[in-house]
Amino acid sequence: MAPQNRLYLDNAATSFPKPPGVAEAVARYMTEVGASPGRGAYAESRTGASVIADCRELIADLIGLKTPERVIFTLNCTDALNMAIKGVVFKALRYGSRPHLITTPLDHNSVLRPFNALAERGWADWTCLHADPETGLVDPNDLRRAIRTETALVSLVHASNVSGVLQPIDELVKVCREAGVPVLIDAAQSVGHLQIDIAEIGADFLAFPGHKGLLGPLGTGVLAIRPGAETLLDTWREGGTGSVSEQDTQPEGLPDRFEPGSHNTPAIAGLACALRWLHEQGVDRIRAHELELIERVLERLPEAQLAGFRLLGPQSPGQRVAVFSFAHESADPHELADRLEDDHAVLVRAGIHCAPRAHETHATISTGALRLSFGPFNTPDDADRAMDALVKVGEATLTRGPIPTSAPATG
Repeated sequence: MAPQNRLYLDNAATSFPKPPGVAEAVARYMTEVGASPGRGAYAESRTGASVIADCRELIADLIGLKTPERVIFTLNCTDALNMAIKGVVFKALRYGSRPHLITTPLDHNSVLRPFNALAERGWADWTCLHADPETGLVDPNDLRRAIRTETALVSLVHASNVSGVLQPIDELVKVCREAGVPVLIDAAQSVGHLQIDIAEIGADFLAFPGHKGLLGPLGTGVLAIRPGAETLLDTWREGGTGSVSEQDTQPEGLPDRFEPGSHNTPAIAGLACALRWLHEQGVDRIRAHELELIERVLERLPEAQLAGFRLLGPQSPGQRVAVFSFAHESADPHELADRLEDDHAVLVRAGIHCAPRAHETHATISTGALRLSFGPFNTPDDADRAMDALVKVGEATLTRGPIPTSAPATG
């Protein structure tokens, strides 16, 4: 019989569990406040506005922004990335130039698909850089060579959602700064996991979700904009903001220019609660704990290799976050994921992880890989339990022979 204590290891998709009080904050807003912020002068609407302002300030403090109005709330990280990418492209097109874009093969479909859609419409050209097949690292010199006079944006994923590799983001951004090219960082797998200061990095735009490393509810995201970078963006959607409603054009001021429509305020209330917990714990402390988990998994890597597994990405703890993807020499990752859940109550994700070029880089595009991703509430014992289970299902596969592919490489 499978163990009853289920071990959730899909934090790269969304974090679970959430910090104490997050669910209660969501429920409290829905049951005690309920109003749409900024759409009325009554107390409940003002309370909603203060919830949003509080969360905006907590995020600004976390990422080193001195002006909270530059924290733009979005639906999720995909929405934030689209806002930056299409905002830059639409602005360039308005001034008569067809822009060139650059990204990496480690980037998510949240970047690759907008790039492809813009290219298909004839609105932009784009270049995908090379990454090392072993580590997944991008060479800054490759980026330097790829930049053209018409390059309007470089989009860089900070930490891969497939291999966990941390790109040399300071070096890559420095190349962009030297060339005078705006840079967008997808920090979906890094914000909340390690210290990020948008000013120190030198990024123009920083996109991230509220429901992963920030430990808030689903349906929340952020595009952070460095001072002055808002002039690089056109709006890509417009609507009501509750401000300057007498005019039928989008307001110029931040954050309203990029925040049309009603906010997901119940989720933002939960996100603010999660952020207060993060501030209390300290991101450095969370990173130290994560490094302990990373080291525990890597210590067990030789056993996993004997059981037929290959780890994607770097084997140095400092070069990664706690996202581990494994390919097996004979087993389909979906079958392995089923066995981990059925036999060991370990919950992982199998597939392509919405990052096809990352899997092309690591030679796993035909099957995908098996991903284990840890969060701040996981323990070293959890890491041992996961690796014990991984080794057992790998050894059983080697004993019984190859498993036929039972599911498409999706996800």
